[in-house]
Amino acid sequence: MPQRRCLLTGQRAEAETLLRFAVTEDSAVVPDPAHRLPGRGLWLAPAPDAVATAMARGLFARAAKRKLQLPADLPARSKDAWTVHVAEQVKKARVAGLVLADAAAGADTLSADASALGLGRLALKRSPLTRRAVADLALLVRLVPPS
Repeated sequence: MPQRRCLLTGQRAEAETLLRFAVTEDSAVVPDPAHRLPGRGLWLAPAPDAVATAMARGLFARAAKRKLQLPADLPARSKDAWTVHVAEQVKKARVAGLVLADAAAGADTLSADASALGLGRLALKRSPLTRRAVADLALLVRLVPPS
């Protein structure tokens, strides 16, 4: 698994455990939960205030080595983007028949707490799609402040 460096902490971690941001052609920073936008990406460890702290310290611009446009609502946009992304992944898993009833959970399943999305606890068959969905759900849970 590729390792990336967090802008805020400087620690290296696997890419799927970090939030990815991309820089658009007009130098705006946007969340990239699917890891598909072009460019090398700007990475942050998920925490409720990580995006706001990185913005305040100018870490996005420093990492990109150029002046960037940071929307004031980037922390909220980030949370919303990851919420939508995870909801889409869970929907794909449901359509593919990979979401099981808890009673059907066995040794070849993954378990995920999707309460943050109002989905409750999920039991998922092991597959690349569900592995990524569980990893992204874990990111989302760490991004949303505890209530």
